[in-house]
Amino acid sequence: MKNLFSLKISWVAIFAILTGFTLHAQSGDAPATTELGIGGSAPLTVYSNNIAVKLRLESQVFQKDTYVVIDYTQPTTMEIHRNLARSMRFGEDETTLKVLAENFSLEIPVDELREARGPSSQLLENLTAEFEEQNERIDVTAKIGWGLLKHFSLKLDFDNNELVLTPASERAEEDIVAEYEMIVKGVVRVDGRVWVPVQDDVYQGVFMLFDTSSYHTRIDKDFASLRGFPLGDVPNLRFVDGAQSQPISEMAALMPNGVERAPKIEPPEGVEIPEVAPIEERMKSEPMLLSGLSLLSGYTLEINPEEGLLALTRIKNSNYREEDEAFYTAVGARDSEKFDAYLEAYPEDQHVREAVFWRFGLGIEEKDPVDVQLATLDRGLNVVLESDQFRYINNFIGFSNAVGAEPDLKIAVGEKALGFVAVSKNPAHRQQVQIFLGDLYFDQENIDKAYENYFAAAFNGDPRWEPFNRYKLATVYEAMGKYRRAYSSYSRSLRDFDELPPDMASGSLEALTRLREHLDPDDPLIVEAETNRMYVPKQLNIGEPLPVVTAMTLEGEEQALDHFKGKVVLVDVWATWCGPCIAGLPKLREVAEKFAGTDFEVLSVSADDKAETVIDFLEDEDLPWNHWHIGAGGDVHKEWNIRGYPTYMLIDREGTLLARGHGLTDEMISLIEQNLKQI
Repeated sequence: MKNLFSLKISWVAIFAILTGFTLHAQSGDAPATTELGIGGSAPLTVYSNNIAVKLRLESQVFQKDTYVVIDYTQPTTMEIHRNLARSMRFGEDETTLKVLAENFSLEIPVDELREARGPSSQLLENLTAEFEEQNERIDVTAKIGWGLLKHFSLKLDFDNNELVLTPASERAEEDIVAEYEMIVKGVVRVDGRVWVPVQDDVYQGVFMLFDTSSYHTRIDKDFASLRGFPLGDVPNLRFVDGAQSQPISEMAALMPNGVERAPKIEPPEGVEIPEVAPIEERMKSEPMLLSGLSLLSGYTLEINPEEGLLALTRIKNSNYREEDEAFYTAVGARDSEKFDAYLEAYPEDQHVREAVFWRFGLGIEEKDPVDVQLATLDRGLNVVLESDQFRYINNFIGFSNAVGAEPDLKIAVGEKALGFVAVSKNPAHRQQVQIFLGDLYFDQENIDKAYENYFAAAFNGDPRWEPFNRYKLATVYEAMGKYRRAYSSYSRSLRDFDELPPDMASGSLEALTRLREHLDPDDPLIVEAETNRMYVPKQLNIGEPLPVVTAMTLEGEEQALDHFKGKVVLVDVWATWCGPCIAGLPKLREVAEKFAGTDFEVLSVSADDKAETVIDFLEDEDLPWNHWHIGAGGDVHKEWNIRGYPTYMLIDREGTLLARGHGLTDEMISLIEQNLKQI
């Protein structure tokens, strides 16, 4: 079996092998298909802000039922939550992930899968937690985006809760016209996004970005102000088809400036924010509206970017809500009192949690008292399921820290979060909050409270955080003057160097030198520290020599790296069980062939347990270049600081490191060419 994701993802191109699936398309004898499959129909679920479909992810050796979010503005084909991504397995020579339901079939090439990061990862976690009971404990673990949807005509039938994907070429305009009340033409694709023309009373044609990832239908605040409606309530915006029209601003309230975060975060020193073009200029090059489910769910609709059209049939008179209007008025005005009024009038509305975020952010800007801010958080906690309360308040820890809130507020939020940690499903959460609080108290020189939190963190949560905890405890021991304990903790933090951030690793090494004078020269801790130093790999820097190591060739001969001196060498540290490594072989083969007959060499260094495994593999794979075997660990891993596979390193004729990474990039190939020319 192959591991789909290494610790640091870096996908390279491989050939997609698509297999058939016996479903019928909407017309013709043979199933309509794209390079990603035939699509089909599946029941859709409407969350408060997202559309999701229950599907089965499947390979020859892996299967999981999950909910998949449909995000039309996500540029990638498919993103998968890291926990699932790192556990997925594929059969030998299997290159696609099947995405299936009873009447639905897609096949996603492995090289188009991405690990969800940042906001995408957080969204999947939030939806899983929030809708756990509704989804019968089936996780929300993946998102499908534009990279896939651009090949299809997408139908959203909110009347019957059905999503339909049909290969775009199979849905001609005349077929669609017969099924819908109106057709909006002039839909255009710009940089992987789809813009829909909208009619405005004053400026005539403007554009709406087609987006399925938000409840809110948003309007550019500058455009709304230019029209004389700064709170976003611009009238008579509509879709038009000849003499026919369908309302936008009557169907749904519009959120002004809905993409702006609150509060405003000051850019780092030295970073310049580019000036924004005048609104009149931006209207020519940017969409003035972004669609949301508040608007889209009023219609049965189909969008086909290949045909350049959006088809609509109205199924509701209006989705306009007073609650939306009150919330959007507060957003448009950025007014704390208006947010308080909304929260007081609609304490259980679907926007309460978002309104609390805005109100809390404005409170930071306005330096509201801590008790006022905590009262705001309580309003959000009142609408959150008990099982989700810790995760909810934990988000405000990160937020207050990111925007530089006053330390007293950050401490208060952290202490409040500890009161809900018992309902957290992740033991590491308590640990993370305690470390956060420990850092805050340490910065305030409250060493006793810092020690209390760091010490508690050491007994809670993820054991992989142990070296991190040991380092934190070492800092307070040193501040307390308990130098022997500090020395021991710094030393032991190095045992699991891979789990320790580089700045802490260097900090531990410096501390061991600094504190040694406080220990007896015969103290056994000194011997232990020297042993632990051995766990720390050397730091490799571009422009410095790659350490010369020695390893065994597959013929059983010892060979050193300086054997290749005078050559430009691409080193590929890999393993036969590593999915991304195998995926990268076609490109590596192309590079070897491109520079054949020059002073260029490829050196593949196998981390397989046994050399025989590589030898057997090469009987079926033609990889006609140099091969070493180093096993799964050892000196070479330490000397070259190998933390994931594949690891590519390019060195020049003198052995200087020119580039390093987990993908064979175009920049790396360009460097090969440049250095071969330097004779």
